[in-house]
Amino acid sequence: MIEHEIRNKDGGTEKVLLAPVKSIRRFCLECVYWVPTEVKDCTDKLCAIYPYRLGTNPEREGIGGKGQLE
Repeated sequence: MIEHEIRNKDGGTEKVLLAPVKSIRRFCLECVYWVPTEVKDCTDKLCAIYPYRLGTNPEREGIGGKGQLE
C-alpha cells in the first residue's frame, strides 16, 4: 500500500492508502473530472501512466500483454 494525499470530488484533499493500481485509477479519475467512462476513452498518450490506466502493465506478458494498447 502507498500513502497518497489526493483531491476528492468535493475539492478538498484526503490522505489514503492505496494499492498502485488503485492510485493510478484515482489519478486518472481526477484528471478527467471524475467521469469514469472518460478514463477508458483517454487519448493523452503523452501521459506517463497512460499505458497503465486500465489496470494493465504493457511490459508484462500475460495480464497486461505486450502491445495491447498500441
